Amino acid sequence: MRLRVEKVHAWLLAAILAVGFLPLVGSFAVGNGVPPMFLVFPPYKSDAVKPGFSWLVFSVLSLFGVGAVLFVLVPRLFGFKQRGTRRRQVGGSFPSWFFGGAAVMLFSWYQHWFGTSQYVIYSFIPLWFGFIFTVDGLVFKRTGGRSLFASQRERFWVITLVSIPAWGYFELINYYGHEFWVYPCNQFFSPLGQALWYLASFAVVLPAIFEWYTLLQTFDGLWNRWARGPAIRIPDRATMSVFVIGLLAMIAFGAFPFQLFVLLWIGPPLALTAALARFGFWTPFKPIANGVWSPVVFAGLASLANGFFWELWNYGSHAFRAANAGLNPNYWYYEIPYVNVPHVYSEMPLLGYFGYLPFGGLAWVCWLIAAHLLNLEPDFNVTPVLGDAPAATAEELAPLTSP
Repeated sequence: MRLRVEKVHAWLLAAILAVGFLPLVGSFAVGNGVPPMFLVFPPYKSDAVKPGFSWLVFSVLSLFGVGAVLFVLVPRLFGFKQRGTRRRQVGGSFPSWFFGGAAVMLFSWYQHWFGTSQYVIYSFIPLWFGFIFTVDGLVFKRTGGRSLFASQRERFWVITLVSIPAWGYFELINYYGHEFWVYPCNQFFSPLGQALWYLASFAVVLPAIFEWYTLLQTFDGLWNRWARGPAIRIPDRATMSVFVIGLLAMIAFGAFPFQLFVLLWIGPPLALTAALARFGFWTPFKPIANGVWSPVVFAGLASLANGFFWELWNYGSHAFRAANAGLNPNYWYYEIPYVNVPHVYSEMPLLGYFGYLPFGGLAWVCWLIAAHLLNLEPDFNVTPVLGDAPAATAEELAPLTSP
């Protein structure tokens, strides 16, 4: 058993390295070599001029966007049946960290947008951790005392630490696109301080998304919308083919990063999910084999909901400051090929928000891989079946992860 576990770990590590560095193969194959800004951390400017707006690309991607919206709003069009079960509402009070988190969040939010003091430079991390504890407090109240921070505190902090390399990994892949997003206001720290600050900022990504995920779990009506749908089972022998397709997608992205820019968001979760499935590990996609789409939908919606605040707060930190617009070192803007407009109170172009949907899957996969490598239990379900509702299957409510 020990040898098998080590082989599994080696497989997962090889998958991570392949997805992270195979784009270089594509880049060298077409004669581009290493991107000029490769590993300049953080990227403060793009090293290439991106193609301008294309109505054709915008229209094609808009069709996929409309399909995603219909899937969320009208799932019955895609063969879903309303399950109709409900759990008994559990009462509770807000925990102390809800009020503390809300206070820190509101104060930091004001500073992030309108402040003029040196505190503005450091407002990003307390803003987001205040938000994380506020959402956790909402989950605590809705579940009668269960939440990530209340019930699984050690795992909460491990997720926070894992978030640093997880987002750093996504930043690595951004280099192959010649910087689809950059951080121009990086002049406040020494080189070491700059690296430490941005790495610490990455710690908020996974816990924020997973707090949204657990909050969505507390709404039975949402869960039931996608709990009885078409069952799609991918044979085990096909997972290797999916994995190879994901790796080829990363090579292609490295070769043609502008023409295939969507692969930045699709390629990594495709390949890494297949790597986990190769050994039978749970992912948000696995319950689809039983017609249960709720976990994967929640993964995307949690990321999208979080992305709304991410982009809103980022936009305001620059747009509402006038002469002090450059005080936020965490401010970023985008240079995405073909679809970099329109912007609606956001640095993110409108179609770019759909990239948050697959990124939710990538966030889950990064956590699952880290949990398996560290021999941790990945499950953090905080909403057990209550009352007289029919017992849900483990596939529906808990990420069973034994290979």
